[in-house]
Amino acid sequence: MAVSHLLQPVPSPRLRVAWFGHFQGRHGNGLAAYSRQTVAAMRTRGIEVLFVAHRESPGVESPRQDVELRAVRLKTVTVSLPGSLDRIAAALTSFEPDVVHVSVSFSLLDGAVASLAQHRHIPAIATVHLPYGALNSARARVLREVYRFQARRLAHFDAIVALSEGQRALLIESGLDAGRIVVIPNAVDTDRFSPGRSSLRATLPAEFVVVYMGRLDAEKRVPHLARSFLGQGWGDDHLLLIAGGGTQRRQLQRLAAEHPQIQLLGVLAEEDARVDLLRAADVFVLPSTAEGLSLALLEAMSAGRAVIATDAGEDGAAVGDAGIVIPVSPLEPALGDALRRVHDDSALRHGVAQRARDRALESYSLRTNIDRLEQLYLDLRAGDAGAREVSPPPG
Repeated sequence: MAVSHLLQPVPSPRLRVAWFGHFQGRHGNGLAAYSRQTVAAMRTRGIEVLFVAHRESPGVESPRQDVELRAVRLKTVTVSLPGSLDRIAAALTSFEPDVVHVSVSFSLLDGAVASLAQHRHIPAIATVHLPYGALNSARARVLREVYRFQARRLAHFDAIVALSEGQRALLIESGLDAGRIVVIPNAVDTDRFSPGRSSLRATLPAEFVVVYMGRLDAEKRVPHLARSFLGQGWGDDHLLLIAGGGTQRRQLQRLAAEHPQIQLLGVLAEEDARVDLLRAADVFVLPSTAEGLSLALLEAMSAGRAVIATDAGEDGAAVGDAGIVIPVSPLEPALGDALRRVHDDSALRHGVAQRARDRALESYSLRTNIDRLEQLYLDLRAGDAGAREVSPPPG
């Protein structure tokens, strides 16, 4: 993966980080992108990283990994196969990291990994990617129970990274110590995901292009987006491009078979392909019922695209006035109205696209994200008391 020149090594004490994360699977997801870009950026800075991840499917090619584990995936749960914990323990003993960082949910072994680190007197950090929904919704109530369940595992960690103040409040409400929770939002490589020409767009007979990129699972509501798009009655030179995989892929395939305006691109594992797709878009749409902070959304903003997103998780706050924020429920008529607005008003479309780019540069750059992570690592390594004494890094 290409990494911004802004992430070149900076003078600092050499760090060794054991990173427990994700690689690109059949469905594609933001967790894989988060691991990929963060590990690459840290290595560019000279931080030594041991990357531990699962190969969930034998038919999927994985990127370079230091420790590759096997697992089975049951819906949204990754179950490590027998022997995984022994391999992890051996890897920690051999690598001798300064910190252990787990991207939740690495697997059902999240808490066990933290316990292994604790036994070796290594500080353990968890980044929480759990989504959360609109207040007082049925979905939000379910997710609150998920947070309470996960809190038992997260209690093993010395520091917990939340994506937003809202998520931090949920974690505290779930019983976790506020003093161990720091807020470091998701981030995007703003040099890599930047405005520019799209080779894909040049091949399309399209006057207007709507893009969705991410998982095709129920909470993302991509079939709803497809029906709203079709309901506009636009001509054949208006396209909806959908990239990703998931449980609703077949439903979308049936829609695409009936409506050539809908095109399914599959999982785009290569970063160049994702950049090119976003540059091809007139508008990027994320109609989710629940989110943490969508990396695909930040990538679209950084690429200078107009965005429409539901006010789920931190997405609405991230977009603000740099796009169109619609309620999680009811989705219609808000989604249809928003699509018509960005379609009919080119000045609005270009204005919010520029503001989206500016906001990504100002608030969600990968360089700032890595600065904060590195400072957190250094603070943890320096302190005997662990992250209970760590304050949020500056910036």
